[in-house]
Amino acid sequence: MTITDLVAAPDRQQAPLKTLAHVEFQLRVLGLLCAAAAGGPTKLKTPGSLDVWARYITLQRSSLQCDACQSAALDVADSIATLVAEGTSIRQMRNQVFHGGPTPQNVDLDALHAVVSANAERIVGIHEHGHIDRLEPFFLPISGELGALHDYSEACANYWPRRGPATDVTRTEVLEELQKLGLQSHDRVLENFAMDIEKDLRGFAERDSILAFVEPPEPIMVRWELRTSDGTVPRVDRFVVTADQARIWQSESGPKPYQAFLAQICNWKLLKERLLEQLEEQVALEGLIKEELFPELKEKVPHVPAQVRLAGESGEATITQACQRITEQTGLYNSHTNLITLTGEAGSGKTHSLLQFARESLSQDGGLNPLAIYISSSGASANSLDTLLDARMARTRILDKSSVLALCRAGLAILVIDGFDELLGFRTYDNPLTGLKPILDALRGRGTVILSARSSYSEARLRQNLERRNALEWPPDVQTLELLPWKREQLKALIGQLSIDAVRPDVPAEVQRLLTTPFFCLAFAAWARSDGTSEFLHFVVDAYLQRERRKLTGLGGSLFGSDVLADIFSEVAELIARNALPEVSEEDLELAASQALGRDLTKEEKRRLIALCGMSAEWAEEELSFRFTHLAIAEQFLARQVTRLPLDQAAALLFTVPVSALCAQLIVSLYQTEHGQAPTALIAALQQKLNAVEPYASDLPGAISLGELWAHVHATATTPRTARRIKVENLQIGGSGRVSLQEAHIQNLAVGPGVELALTASRIDRLDLSKTTGAALVGDSYQQVLEMLVHGELATGQTRIRHALGLPTDATEDVDEIDNFYLTNISLVRGPIVINARDHAPAGDKRLDWIREYPPATWQSFLRRMQDEGKIVLERVNASGPPKVRLRLTERPD
Repeated sequence: MTITDLVAAPDRQQAPLKTLAHVEFQLRVLGLLCAAAAGGPTKLKTPGSLDVWARYITLQRSSLQCDACQSAALDVADSIATLVAEGTSIRQMRNQVFHGGPTPQNVDLDALHAVVSANAERIVGIHEHGHIDRLEPFFLPISGELGALHDYSEACANYWPRRGPATDVTRTEVLEELQKLGLQSHDRVLENFAMDIEKDLRGFAERDSILAFVEPPEPIMVRWELRTSDGTVPRVDRFVVTADQARIWQSESGPKPYQAFLAQICNWKLLKERLLEQLEEQVALEGLIKEELFPELKEKVPHVPAQVRLAGESGEATITQACQRITEQTGLYNSHTNLITLTGEAGSGKTHSLLQFARESLSQDGGLNPLAIYISSSGASANSLDTLLDARMARTRILDKSSVLALCRAGLAILVIDGFDELLGFRTYDNPLTGLKPILDALRGRGTVILSARSSYSEARLRQNLERRNALEWPPDVQTLELLPWKREQLKALIGQLSIDAVRPDVPAEVQRLLTTPFFCLAFAAWARSDGTSEFLHFVVDAYLQRERRKLTGLGGSLFGSDVLADIFSEVAELIARNALPEVSEEDLELAASQALGRDLTKEEKRRLIALCGMSAEWAEEELSFRFTHLAIAEQFLARQVTRLPLDQAAALLFTVPVSALCAQLIVSLYQTEHGQAPTALIAALQQKLNAVEPYASDLPGAISLGELWAHVHATATTPRTARRIKVENLQIGGSGRVSLQEAHIQNLAVGPGVELALTASRIDRLDLSKTTGAALVGDSYQQVLEMLVHGELATGQTRIRHALGLPTDATEDVDEIDNFYLTNISLVRGPIVINARDHAPAGDKRLDWIREYPPATWQSFLRRMQDEGKIVLERVNASGPPKVRLRLTERPD
C-alpha cells in the first residue's frame, strides 16, 4: 500500500456519503505530506476536520518548495468549494450531513467523482516530485497497509488505513518522534469517545457503514446501518460527554447512559434469554459427567454456594460479590483490563461455580447489570480465542467476537473463559498471556475477563508469567480469586441433603480432610451408598476404571485387568504432568501402556486401546487423544504413580513436576495406605535434590512440590523441624516446637500458638501472628517479612514491623526506611499502579492509600530518587480524565 493507493478515487458505484468522506481523507493525506516535507516542528493539530485540513494546507504548502506543487496543493484545498448539488458545495454538504441533516438529493455524482479523481492525481504528483524524504511518523504500515496519522496524544497515536479500522500505536519511539514535532491535539475527550463508538459499532453495523463526525462543542453524530435478521436499519445517533466525564446517548426519549445505547442495539432481553439457553445446556452436560462417574447418585445434586478469597485480602465472598468489587474500580480510569484468574484445587468446583455465577447474572431482572458470557474450551478445536468466541456466539444470532468485546469494554459483560489452557492458541506459547494479547488489545484497557485453567500445571504456569505482563501493550490488572475448600457447614449441608453420615468411625481423618473438596465429597456420598466394602480412595479409582474398562470390552472379554489399567493411567498421569498438557496423544497412550506392562503391545491391544481416545484439540483434527474425565482423577493417578515408583524415581518426578496441594494430600493418604507411614523418606530425598542445586531459584518445580508435601506432613508436628528451599502460597504452621525455614518463599504464612519461627535467607510476603505473639519470631527473622499482622495491627515495611513488635526505632525515619516502606508496598500491590502524571497522587484507587502515609512531597521525592537510580519507570497510559502514568519496578526489591 502506497500514497497512490491511499488517495485513489473510489469506485463510481460507491455511496455518495463515503465518497464525501474520502475527500476529507485525501486532504488529511496531503496535509500530512506538507508536514513531512517541512522536516521539523509543525503546527499540525489532530484529529482535524475538512475545514481544518484545507486551512492547514493553504498555510503550510510553502514546505513543498516548488511553485507547481504549491499550486496543486492549493487546488486540492480549494476543491471543497466545488458545487456537487444545486447550490451546495462539498464543504456545505459535508457539514450538513455530518451534523445530522438529511442526505442531499440529486447529488451530481460525476462532479463529485471528478473532484476525488483530480485530487488523487495532484496528491500523487506532489508526493512523487521528491519533496518528502521520509513518511514516518506521519504514515506507518498498519496490518500490511499504509496508515495515515489520525490522532495523537502523549500516550497513544492513532493511524487510519484506507480500508479497515483505525489502529492505536503506543510504541515509545513513534510517540517521542511525534512529540518532538510539536503536534497539538484537539478535544481528546470527545475524540476518544467517538473512536470508542466506532470500535463498538463494528460488532453491530453493516460493514463500512459507520460515519462519525466530531466538531466540539457539538454532539458527536454517527450515521450507520444496524444489522438485523430482517436486513439493515439506517440510524443516526448523537452522543455527548458531560462535565463529570459521563458518556451520554441522546436518545429520542431523552439522555441515557451510553450503556443503554449498546443494550438497545443488541436487544438486551432477547440476548439474555438466548445466552441462558446455551448455559443450561452446559449445566446439563456437567451433570451427565457426574452421573457417568457416580451412578449411585441418582437424584440431582443440590447446589452449595462456593466462597472465594481475593488475593491479598482476608475476607471471603461469593464470586459475584468479588467480581462486583473488582469491576467497580473500572470506571475510575481506562488504563487496564481486570484479568481475574480463578484458582482452586482439582475437584474444587471451578466449572460448577463459574456456571452458577453466569446463570445468576443472566437471571437477574431489569437493569443493566453486567452479563457473564461463559465460554468453555472443552471439546473445542478452535486454535484461538477469536475463533472460539465467534463459534460460541453464533447460536445467539446477535453477538460475535466484536460485539462481545464491545459489551465488555462498556462494562455490560464479563467474559468468562473456562479451561483456557485447552486452547491451542494458549498452549502454543511459553507465556500464556501471549495467547490473550489479541483480546487484551481489543479491550483497550477496559472490561473484565475471568480465566480458569482445567490443569493446575497450566494455572501455575500462568501465575509464573504474570510478572511479564508489562511487556504487553495493554497490560492487565491481574487479580486472583482463590476458590476456598468447603467449610464444615457447607459439607454438612450437602451431606445432609443426600442423607449421608460423614462422621463415621471407619472413615480415616485423611479421608475426612478430602471431603472439603466437592469432587471427593460427591465421591464419598456415592461410596457410602455403594454395596462395596473397599477403601474410599480405591473406590474412586475403581469407579473410573470400571467406566473405562467398558470401552475396552470385546469378543475376547476385557482387555486389561483393573490393576493393569490403573498402572497405565498412572503412567499417563505422569506424562500429562511432565508435558503440562490436558491430554496425551494416541502414541503416548500406547507408550504408557507398554511402560506399565513392561513389554510391547500386541496389535490387538493397540487396536482396542484406541477405544479410550477421543477427538483431539491438541493435535491435527484427524488424530485422537486421551484425557481424564475429571482433573481430580488425574491428580489421584499422579499421586498413585508417585506412591508406586521407587524412592529415587519418585523424588526425581517431584523435582521436575510441581504438585498441587490436593495431589500432595493424596500422596500422603496413599502412602499411609500402601506403606503404613507418612512419606518422610520421600520428602528427605526431594530435600536432598534441592539442596544440591546451585545457583538456586525459588521457582523450581521441586521447591513447590517439597513445600506442599512438607505442609501436609510436618507443618503441624510437635517436634522441631526444618525446611529448606520450599515455595508455598499458603502455609499454616501449628503443633509445637521450633520451625526453621531456610531460603523459603511463602506468600501467606500463619503461625499458631506454641510455635517458634526461625527464618534464614527467606522471603515471607505476609506473616500472620494474630493467634500468637511477636515473641514467636526468633532473632532477626522479622527482617525477612514484608508485611506482618501482629497485636491487631497490620504493619508494612521494616520500620512499622519493628514498631509493632515493640523493638526500638528511630524517632524520625531516615530516607532508607521511607524507601523501604514505599518499595515494600509497591511490591505487594497486585496489578498495575496508575497515578496522576502531574502530582503523582493516586488516581482514585483505594489500593494505593498507603501513598498518603507521608506528605505528598516525600512521595514525589522518592519517585524522583528511584527514577534517577533506574529502579522505577513511569510509563504513559491512555486514560480518561487528567493525564496518568503507570508506575513499574524495574526489578523486585530484596
